[in-house]
Amino acid sequence: MKMITVDLLGKATIRKKQKRIRYLITILYVVVWFFSLLSLFYTHKTNIFISSVYQKEINKIATEVELQSPKLERIKKLYKEKKEIKSKKRIYLQSYHRPGNWLSKMLDLSNAIPGNMRLEHIVVNTNPAKGQSEKMKLTGYTLIDTDEQDQNQLNIFKQAIEKQDRFMEDFKRVDILENQIGQKGSDPIMSFTIGIY
Repeated sequence: MKMITVDLLGKATIRKKQKRIRYLITILYVVVWFFSLLSLFYTHKTNIFISSVYQKEINKIATEVELQSPKLERIKKLYKEKKEIKSKKRIYLQSYHRPGNWLSKMLDLSNAIPGNMRLEHIVVNTNPAKGQSEKMKLTGYTLIDTDEQDQNQLNIFKQAIEKQDRFMEDFKRVDILENQIGQKGSDPIMSFTIGIY
């Protein structure tokens, strides 16, 4: 026996269903395409909004910086002046306010000075070139006693300075740079300059 196929739906119904399926697929494709287009548009608008907000913030900061610019320049200038003042203060302290051991050095120096000798100037060089200039320069005079035979006061003073261990702590040698006999009023004197290296 042979099987007979009976078309219950009919060709027209199958075509209708195929058209309907094609129509639904086309509508689905259009909806997806439209949704993608809307998503792109929304993303574009969102990016424009975010960039405008960002640009506003940048402009606001730029305006703020421009407004603060004179103040910032003033602050920079004050900071630079502060550094210069600190540097000058450091130099001043190094030059004029010597450490505590200078007090003991001056006391030792005054103990080494003979009774008939006077110091007129004491110059301390805080930054001498190596071996070229003295660290300390003493200028003064000694009264010449005509009755005394030994007129070696300057060498005695030099040796007295060299014997002061605490005074010579930072120095290496004492040299008589110059001496000259002259008059101070009616008294004969010998003026001198001593360099301490």
